Amino acid sequence: MSRRDESGAAAVLSALLALVLIGLSGFTIDLGQAYVSNRNLQKAADAGALAGAQALTRFRGTCASVRDNPVANAAALTAARTYGEANYDETNPGTYDSTQLEFDIDCDRTPGVLIVQYGLSGDTATSTSRLIGADDSITTTSRAEATVDVATRANEGVRPLAICSTLLDPAYADRNGDFIRVSFPGSGRVPPSACPVSLSGNWWLIDCPGERTGAASGLVDQIIDGCPDSVSVVPGQDDATTPGSLTVVLTDACPSAPVNSEECMSGNPGNISQGQTPGAWTTLMNSGDAALFPVFCAPPRCSAVTASGNGTNSVFPVQSLMGAYVCGYHFANGSRDRADSTHANCSGNPYSTVGDSSRNNYFVFKLTTVRSSGSNSVSDCALGDVDCDGGLRRTRLTQ
Repeated sequence: MSRRDESGAAAVLSALLALVLIGLSGFTIDLGQAYVSNRNLQKAADAGALAGAQALTRFRGTCASVRDNPVANAAALTAARTYGEANYDETNPGTYDSTQLEFDIDCDRTPGVLIVQYGLSGDTATSTSRLIGADDSITTTSRAEATVDVATRANEGVRPLAICSTLLDPAYADRNGDFIRVSFPGSGRVPPSACPVSLSGNWWLIDCPGERTGAASGLVDQIIDGCPDSVSVVPGQDDATTPGSLTVVLTDACPSAPVNSEECMSGNPGNISQGQTPGAWTTLMNSGDAALFPVFCAPPRCSAVTASGNGTNSVFPVQSLMGAYVCGYHFANGSRDRADSTHANCSGNPYSTVGDSSRNNYFVFKLTTVRSSGSNSVSDCALGDVDCDGGLRRTRLTQ
């Protein structure tokens, strides 16, 4: 073979080798692009699962009833798609393309906990690796899981007013749909007949954590804006299987109310209608903001009343936290302060206070859910458990 023939063959081999090297380089680049795409796809799946879970927090009920609710399912799916696919496709428009791979709502592992599973499949367009026969795109998949359960802690939104659990019990509650009329100690501090809890010098008003002064000066701001510090339910309640054992758990946890305790509230000795508090309740009502209220335990949920003491030394162990809109109040003071909310959240209120000339102190609430964050403590309460689920919800990304 002549040198000319050899040089020609070498040129061909060099060209082929260059083509292979270019293809391999392109394949490496495409794999790197697919890796970045997969990371973004996982972020999108996380966003979708969490958005779906957050949509479910608006629905009251047991895990099974929410899971099987077509309206709840549609809301969760819409939220998951909106946040999931948008988060992926917008990372690099024109380069990535995603499709929904999986969406499911279940109550599989822990009784009373909703599980939202969301998955995406994404295609990343290839470039020069096609020169060595690679496909036009690389497909990757990612899945995520988020949960909804009863939160154990509220970082904000708690109002300085305690509620007797008896008045929420179906056997005693003055309730119409989601609206409930809850009584408080009235004229002469006489407690409501269904919950005869008489604490000398206390109308079931409480001081927020960190502000255990017993002064009335902070009540107005706390009613409008909520307690500035977190409030939590007493832990360990899942170990209490009887009203008697639940009473022991709560009273043992709160023999007193330390100034910074999140679970043991102290009493505020002021009258329920003192000073500017009626105006503060009106401001809260008409804002349309949902609020949280500590619930103290009494029969039949507990075997005995768990609130104790008197005046500023009153102690209210937090058995649960109730989420609600304030839709009306009626106070038995000299000026007969009363008001009904004008906000759309309270539309259809069957308990108007207008024209009520009684000497009763009561509030009208519309029960709702409130989403909280900031706590990873294990919840002792299943969704929809009427003895402990007051509507406080938490969402967490678990996978």
